[in-house]
Amino acid sequence: MAFKRFFVLALGVISLSDSGAAYKKKPSPFTFTAESNGYQLAGPNIVPEIRVAPNDLPGVIRVAKDLAADFGKVLGVNATVITADWKATSQQSTSKPVIIIGTVGQSSLIDNLATSAKLDTSTIANKWETYSHQVLSSPWPGKEAVFVIAGSDLRGTVFGTYEVSEQIGVSPWHYWADVPPIPRKYIWANTSPGGGIYTEGPPSVKYRGIFLNDEAPALTGWAKANFKQSQYGSAFTSDFYKRIFDLVLRLKGNYVWPAMWSSMFYLDDPKNGPMATEYGIFMGTSHHEPMARADKEQGRFMKGSWDWRSNKGGVQAFMEEGVVRSKNWSTMYTLGMRGSGDAASATLSAAALEEIIRWQQSVLTRVVGRSLSEIPQVWVMYKEVPGYWQKGMAVSDDVTLLWSDDNRGNIRRIPIGNENKRSGGSGMYYHFDYVGDPRNYKWINTIQLQKTWEQMTLAYDRGVDRVWIVNVGDLKALELPTAHFMALAWDRSNFDTPESTYEWLQDWSARQFGQDVASATASLMTTYGKLVSRMKYEDLSRTPFAFHPTNYDEAELNLKEWTDLVASAQAIHDKLPTAIQTSFFEIVLHPITAGHAVFEIYTKTALGARYATEHRVSTNTFARDVQAAFQRDKDIARKFHTILNGKWNHFMDQTHIGYDNWQEPASNSLPKLTYVTSLSGNSRNALMGVTPQYSTQSFPATTSKLTLPPLSPFTPPNEQRYLDIYARDNGTFSYSITSSAPYINITNPKGTITAPGPVSSTDIRCLISVSDWTLVPQGSSTVTLTVTNTGASPPAVATISLPLENPVLPADFATFSGHIESDRTISIEAEHFSPSSSSEHIIIPHYGRTLSGVKRPPTSPSYSTTKGPYLSYPFYTFTSTTSASITVYLSPSENSNPQSPNKYTFMIDDDAASLTTVQPVPVNDQSSQPPGWADAVIKGSYIRTSTLSGAAAAKLKTPGRHELKIWLSEPTMVLTKIVIDLGGGAVKSSLLGPPESFRV
Repeated sequence: MAFKRFFVLALGVISLSDSGAAYKKKPSPFTFTAESNGYQLAGPNIVPEIRVAPNDLPGVIRVAKDLAADFGKVLGVNATVITADWKATSQQSTSKPVIIIGTVGQSSLIDNLATSAKLDTSTIANKWETYSHQVLSSPWPGKEAVFVIAGSDLRGTVFGTYEVSEQIGVSPWHYWADVPPIPRKYIWANTSPGGGIYTEGPPSVKYRGIFLNDEAPALTGWAKANFKQSQYGSAFTSDFYKRIFDLVLRLKGNYVWPAMWSSMFYLDDPKNGPMATEYGIFMGTSHHEPMARADKEQGRFMKGSWDWRSNKGGVQAFMEEGVVRSKNWSTMYTLGMRGSGDAASATLSAAALEEIIRWQQSVLTRVVGRSLSEIPQVWVMYKEVPGYWQKGMAVSDDVTLLWSDDNRGNIRRIPIGNENKRSGGSGMYYHFDYVGDPRNYKWINTIQLQKTWEQMTLAYDRGVDRVWIVNVGDLKALELPTAHFMALAWDRSNFDTPESTYEWLQDWSARQFGQDVASATASLMTTYGKLVSRMKYEDLSRTPFAFHPTNYDEAELNLKEWTDLVASAQAIHDKLPTAIQTSFFEIVLHPITAGHAVFEIYTKTALGARYATEHRVSTNTFARDVQAAFQRDKDIARKFHTILNGKWNHFMDQTHIGYDNWQEPASNSLPKLTYVTSLSGNSRNALMGVTPQYSTQSFPATTSKLTLPPLSPFTPPNEQRYLDIYARDNGTFSYSITSSAPYINITNPKGTITAPGPVSSTDIRCLISVSDWTLVPQGSSTVTLTVTNTGASPPAVATISLPLENPVLPADFATFSGHIESDRTISIEAEHFSPSSSSEHIIIPHYGRTLSGVKRPPTSPSYSTTKGPYLSYPFYTFTSTTSASITVYLSPSENSNPQSPNKYTFMIDDDAASLTTVQPVPVNDQSSQPPGWADAVIKGSYIRTSTLSGAAAAKLKTPGRHELKIWLSEPTMVLTKIVIDLGGGAVKSSLLGPPESFRV
């Protein structure tokens, strides 16, 4: 064993509680080379000895054994755990490296090292859940050095120990996502770069955890196949919860709401309650399960109905029994009351709830035997409950007000007024999974991490720091958003910048899959987050299909993004070492391939229905593709269920295709498919079909001239004009395309189309472009394209007009910076504002449905109309108009400050006549969602259009330079896109809006 001496106490403290500008990758206290400065913990024939004091907490002794096993995972040989007091330890000679684990004030080993001035505990003593790592030289006579993990309390010690596990190569997701350990030959403890005491804590959020919910059929089916069932038929027993508690603690969490659909945590296994306390977990119950009693206990054990007004005595007895049962365990008590079965109560009132909470608190103090300030307690402001609070209620400040989102990731309320002065503080109940209106979403991950960052930093910065708990459904498939949520709750300062989530994702990916693929994996999952933010899988069955099958090629391009994502993910997966492929499949490749299959089903169904109106042979090809994708969905689930000899069987049992209301379908079902049959009679001569881009008109159905959208030097760069030429029946024909102007380029100007066959042989896309705009007449002109079926008799000829706009550019155009009109449209991504905009705004990269989001910092004040900071968007027009519209795309954020609802104001060219203020979200009673909410959360955006005419549009009558200013009144709003329609209905219907305009 080698020890290269260095002295840590004189070198200062490194703490991850220090604030920083971006995500701070943790400095590793370990190196893994044959030679290193520091204290060698492992090497060939060298395995550490772990020592804990017999008087330390049982949870510390337990985690020491976990660390020993984790050393075994990376070394191949477990470390040894020795329980010994200070006297035995200091007098016992050993040549092995020694790791001491202990809690300040609980461990004789830690306390004696501190007393002898060898161990500095000043950085952790009397703090909540804080730990330090230190290498001590000469800790006692005859011992050259030891490595010490010291905690301020039970969880501080546990977190410090599991941090070592992760740093040496054992992921928190070693079981739940099968992340393999990293093999090590050498391990050196260096404490931190440059030496010193490595310290973490206290956490940003005091109580941080997960809610296992909506757990059937997946988690329930899996648990029943793997764990012995209780006398009540539940498999969520102590063997199951050991796995949950291990993960939560490794993620530095401390709070759990247990599965409850068909389970009773305290009754399903008598070991559950005390085991949670031993591990260091606070147990709670959900928003409609007060006083530590499960919902399913009501039907089995309560006398009378669950109604305070008619059965107060029965309800009180039932609730008090829950406190008596749990009083000696780590419990956070849910207070208040809702109706039976997760519903509003028809008989409760604000006054009744005041009475209920007062009575509940009297029971807590009497039964638990402590003051209210010492008893963790929450009142969950879920669904109808904020409506009671809105009426004005007198509730003890000791209660934590646990606010909630809208079940779709949009925070309904932040603390206002004196609410931040409450001693109980505020918390947040957030959702990654949900059952209810407008649709369930409980299949796989549909969470955009940037959205979580935006909402939860808003919550934290506005005072929500006592409790964070997130509904993780079945847990499996939600590994990534769960890890991100818990990391954010542990150390908010690590996520100070909008870029920090992407940086965290790179770091997290490196720890799970290796540094070589970290950047690529972060890119994959960031793109995945963007795609699922556009629409959740369960919402895709709504008709008409959300992604427009014609306008802006929206459905087609969206599916292409999915297809490209699958190819990239599969390529990365296939190059990974075999040992890593399984975990990469579970977390990354599976959601991408499974998600792609579902989007292909609905997209090609919609495209097929459109193609049928043109009698394309490829209509039938798309129907077959849909059927193949439906089978692929089954195959992907089967693969998931059979990996690792069926370890995760049942986790993909959740139905997800064929929703027709908010509740899940009984089975997956295909949407109605469209087919075309063979043409008959003379119509068989019309084998050739032609459709211009964005058109619902086609040849030969339309005998008059068809028209392409206009083309100009300022057509958006990612928007290419084209003609589709295709077979309308089985057969073969040749075509040619000619242009009336020599400066028009056409790809595939001649070709042969054959059906039946793949789409590549039955449909040909011909791209249309201008080779040299200096040859095009200035102003407006038209080119005629002629498509001829050269083999038909007589020849079949389609004529298509291509409008060209080649504007005369005034002198001032040379110095213009901003967006430029094309086809009477200006489309602007929110982050592309002018440098003259107020500097207060922040850009959230990768946020939302297209590019990014822009907002004001969470703690900035509310402003009215034009009083606050503004965003400036210069734009250039060639069209003179007296009527226009401006469409603003916002995140589906709620009026989370009810005293100051979300509003935005815009103005054109500083003209007061155009000044317009819009309140996108109506103010409503807080017991329900506002009008328009369902549409907004399904589409992932509040989309509001304002029409300008007369004096309001006067400035737009003059073509040239213009400026749009926008003021966001609230820091709770995120702007993502702006579209200006210069009249004539130029902007087409779509989910995402037109592509961004040309920008200089």
